[in-house]
Amino acid sequence: MISKRVTRVVCTTAAGLLMTGLAGLAGPASAASTGNTASAGNPAKFTTFPGRLYSVAATDANNVWAAGLHPDSSLIVHWNGKTWTQSLSNHLGYFNGVATDARTDAWAVGGTNWFSPSDTFIEHWNGKTWTQVPSPSPGEGGNLTAVTAISRTDAWAVGLIGPGGDGVTGNTTPLIEHWDGVSWKQVPCPIPANGGQFTSVSATSPTDVWAVGFTGGDGSGDTGQQTLIEHWDGTAWTQVPSPNPPGGVNFLKGVAATSPTDAWAVGNTSLTSNQNAVILHWNGTAWTQVPSNSGASDAELQSVATTSSHDAWAVGMTNPSTCSPQCATMILHWNGT
Repeated sequence: MISKRVTRVVCTTAAGLLMTGLAGLAGPASAASTGNTASAGNPAKFTTFPGRLYSVAATDANNVWAAGLHPDSSLIVHWNGKTWTQSLSNHLGYFNGVATDARTDAWAVGGTNWFSPSDTFIEHWNGKTWTQVPSPSPGEGGNLTAVTAISRTDAWAVGLIGPGGDGVTGNTTPLIEHWDGVSWKQVPCPIPANGGQFTSVSATSPTDVWAVGFTGGDGSGDTGQQTLIEHWDGTAWTQVPSPNPPGGVNFLKGVAATSPTDAWAVGNTSLTSNQNAVILHWNGTAWTQVPSNSGASDAELQSVATTSSHDAWAVGMTNPSTCSPQCATMILHWNGT
């Protein structure tokens, strides 16, 4: 199965993945912890780092990458089966997504600025070092929110054109970029009349790639956003009709596929006083909404992963509208029925 990863929307709140150690984004970064090998009986001894992690990808149990940001720079950490080590941290910018298809081939994507208008930012791992790779950055600016790696000569990154970064609002349009083994190039895709952006991408082959997100602006003002799904068939990107629950604005934040006839997308409907989790399924012909059975009246989903037609996981949170008394983690499982 091709690397299937998902990412949060830049403007939403996200918890760090795999490790604790969140730090405020203002102020200098402190030195990273360096020892503390984890043990089966004491998971608390995992190494922690100051900052946040927003994406994770792996090829095997001894090769895992996670990417995000330090308080004042980008951050990539690596798991070798025994310890987490800091692999890159001194570059400006931040990472939203990471993907890998081999021990000598990994990508991290994001933006150059967090609190101000941004340009796209891509780094590549060749088995020895991380190196920044030039990427198209439209004149209006933009950032990349997710990446999927199919092979050394085939990778896709998605995001948005327009203002980007936490707290930076404005009109945006979807952005798709492709790696052909030589360079990253912007690839034309259908643009909704009211704009929009992509939040996640997943591929099963060079001729089967999905990108999901939402139409409209940055998502902070609830101004009519609706689900957005586009598909690459090896020749062109086309927009595919996607369900929109009535009564609110709708966002997709994660996608994962196992075959041309099996894919999942998750997100939420934002209503006046609460949010409802949204799950969509692709059966090879059409996307349909599947009941989430979350048991929560206020919930949203941020990410999805799947291994087969009868095994999928979706994660997110309850009480996202107010976090009162507090937000709580939510995990849903699909068993094929």
